[in-house]
Amino acid sequence: MEMDQDEARRLLVEGATLLVLDVPEGTNFGIDLKSWETGERFKGIKMIPPGIHFIYHSAIGRHGDTAPRIGFMEFFKQGDIIVKKWDSDSGEIDHSKTVTEEEIQRIRANLYNIDRFLGPYPYEIWNKWKLLSDKITEPLAKQLMPASGVIRSALELVSLNESKTDAVPNSDPSTEATPESNSPSGKHSCPTSEDVGSYKRRRHGRPLTVEEIEDDLLPGLKPAPGTALRLTSFPKLYYPPGSTPAEISLHSMDSSYALQTLLDQHERPDNLVGELQFTFLCFLVGQSLEAFEHWKRLVDLLCNCERAIREYHELYENFMWALEPQLWEVQEDFLADIVTNNNAIYRALRRLFRAIQSPDNNLEGRFKTWTSRFAERLTEKFSWDFSDIDEEEEDEKPVIVDL
Repeated sequence: MEMDQDEARRLLVEGATLLVLDVPEGTNFGIDLKSWETGERFKGIKMIPPGIHFIYHSAIGRHGDTAPRIGFMEFFKQGDIIVKKWDSDSGEIDHSKTVTEEEIQRIRANLYNIDRFLGPYPYEIWNKWKLLSDKITEPLAKQLMPASGVIRSALELVSLNESKTDAVPNSDPSTEATPESNSPSGKHSCPTSEDVGSYKRRRHGRPLTVEEIEDDLLPGLKPAPGTALRLTSFPKLYYPPGSTPAEISLHSMDSSYALQTLLDQHERPDNLVGELQFTFLCFLVGQSLEAFEHWKRLVDLLCNCERAIREYHELYENFMWALEPQLWEVQEDFLADIVTNNNAIYRALRRLFRAIQSPDNNLEGRFKTWTSRFAERLTEKFSWDFSDIDEEEEDEKPVIVDL
């Protein structure tokens, strides 16, 4: 992006500066939607506009292979100078190393002299980045970030140190099944009939299947402490305790109750849209598949709440404003359901558009018009057909059982 010298000097002073000291040459280093391989003299990024930004890096091997991405979100204020130091032992930024205010002021006074070691923020992506991140506030980012402050594309996993079911080994040690006993390599293979016989098979009063026993023999794993994203928890049940069978059926068709449990975990409804943006960027930039799965669950839930649309009209406007630029950034193949191979987002949006256009909802015309135009843009981009949204999907139709 071309800019004159006066504009560059103004942005150098008014924009924020990120110094990252001792980054090895050839490291893949990026901010937001742009990354580079660092040169020998690289010391950071200058002219960063105020707001939330995603900084990330990956080591590149001698054969061109790239290590898993590591990053963090940082909220920059006008004129901020933030200093990070590289840890050569771990091969990543060490967030525990801090600098004093005196050092910051010395750097500020010397900013023009270190300017040549800093890469400029890529302003050609700034407008797109704002569309993808405008609902992520500084408090929300801190709330959702891992306790360690680091977002990893490949989580470090540790053992749960406990059995995943109530299956109990047989008291006879000579017939006890272990992963090591099944394979010369010490790795677990498919359980044999001896493995099955060595378990007291019980789960909810029924025998365990071979698949369940195989799952039990594998180690239970969880993210290492402080490394998992701290995202909003989905309820185990999508209906209130004590619901009748008829009420459970209603809540399965309209998930407004479940949505309310998520909103109750935030200070204000719009923070859920911020979480939608946060998880999408953790996938798009941070390459976190866990975040992407959470994003898809949020989209699916928001699209299945007809009653909530009337109560949280502004939330749904902001949801669709946030969702549209996200869909432009992701390949359609990623939106397919892993089991059915159907486009889960398209099917969810059909439900949402059907609810919004329903005469029973009595929503204002402007909102309905904007929704129709949104659907038209999706049709133009992806060839998604919303012309027949009043027709129920095959799996949504009532099932008639002959008695």
